[in-house]
Amino acid sequence: MNLTTRADAVAALRAHYMPELLKVEDFEAFESIVASGGKSLLAGTMAACLAGFDESLRGSMPRGWSAHHRARRKLATLVGPVEFERTVFVDEFGRRRALLDELLSIPPRSRLSPGAFLWLVGRAAEESYRKTAAAFLAETGCRVSHVAVMGCVRRAAELLRRREPPASGRISQPTLFLEVDGLWVHLQSPEHRDEALPRFLYEQARKAASFELKLAALYAGKKAVAPGRYERGGLRLTCSDKPPQGFWDEVWAMLSAEYDPDDVGTLWVGADGGKWCGPGRIAEMAPGPCRVRGSLDPFHVMPKVCRAFPEGPRREWAAGLARRGRPLQLARMCGRVLPKIKDPKRRDRVRDLRGYMLNNADCVVFPKESMGTMEGTNAHVGAARMKGRGMSWSRKGAEAMCLVRCALAEGRPLVAPKYPALYSKKEERAAEKFLAKSLSRGPGSCGSGWAPPHQASTWAMRSNARFRARSC
Repeated sequence: MNLTTRADAVAALRAHYMPELLKVEDFEAFESIVASGGKSLLAGTMAACLAGFDESLRGSMPRGWSAHHRARRKLATLVGPVEFERTVFVDEFGRRRALLDELLSIPPRSRLSPGAFLWLVGRAAEESYRKTAAAFLAETGCRVSHVAVMGCVRRAAELLRRREPPASGRISQPTLFLEVDGLWVHLQSPEHRDEALPRFLYEQARKAASFELKLAALYAGKKAVAPGRYERGGLRLTCSDKPPQGFWDEVWAMLSAEYDPDDVGTLWVGADGGKWCGPGRIAEMAPGPCRVRGSLDPFHVMPKVCRAFPEGPRREWAAGLARRGRPLQLARMCGRVLPKIKDPKRRDRVRDLRGYMLNNADCVVFPKESMGTMEGTNAHVGAARMKGRGMSWSRKGAEAMCLVRCALAEGRPLVAPKYPALYSKKEERAAEKFLAKSLSRGPGSCGSGWAPPHQASTWAMRSNARFRARSC
């Protein structure tokens, strides 16, 4: 919009709203009038533009196409409801196609515009589905249900899963850091629907059940952004509700999509010592030159040391052995101290520290660039939205929400649904294969000379022979 057109539009709006200001003489009321009226004007402008675009499509109709009928459609957009008519064409193959929807990437049978879809997903990543639906109604005047908001989040997670790797190519990085951890969330069950109980009564009597959602953070290193603050470079996050092997397959797929595995010399794997999150699983997938090394999260090592030795010189000695990466010496120290401890609770804690050091002796190594960021990532990405009073999730819903929050945390833009392709990639490959095979051989023939159609015989031809239609 140039300055002249903008000035004309401002003058027209001033002439339209100036009587309203003189009438109410209150800025709050005038502001609400301008906000609601401005959105309705923008919605009308969008509908008029879509109608003009459809008229231009009818004027430049492809050869062999014809206009079948005009269909009305209504979309919930960021400026309010937009209702318009578009032409449904019939192409040269007899298929009905709404060309305006295809060119503008408006998904079929969708009531939400792409912008409204992304707004709902981004808002739902920060607050509940019901609050998101209420905020959307207050913002645009379009009513959506909390179930529709949940469907948008799950659809966005599916699109994030299917996203293709970047076209710029994979990054060559000699050292990578991978941290994994689990997030326990309450499992949702529909028992209150079967018993027809109100939700608050069901919450008081239900049996608490939880499941573990697995998260992974992959980055190339840290850089200082402020005194005592660091930022992870090339951060990539993912999560999964699959069994351990399926989770590690997704982690390796994420690593291979962003980085070249053949150029990775050292891969540090940080975990808390759990059975499913050890470095052994990903070491089986890594190429030969890549050295996979495990490192326990200091967040888990130091609390165990402090619980076993609350105070005194033993605590300093045990913490020093842990920081210097000497787990076997620390285990022997715990073994010598055990007979001297009389308190049974403290004896159990020392025994627990001793077993923890023996079982993870190869992983009590802290790299030069400290890791230990997974607990904070887990808290800010997952727990901040998915753990709270009265919250419970289905497995599919929890994974979808966590994927959306992972994309937002690493700075990836969310993806809105597009108009689907007329043919899938599998169908296109099958058609190309069939055409290449059929064009390699010519049409078959039999008999001698010309024969009338009612006397022609094809019994001597192959069953898959091709014919060419000709006029008699």
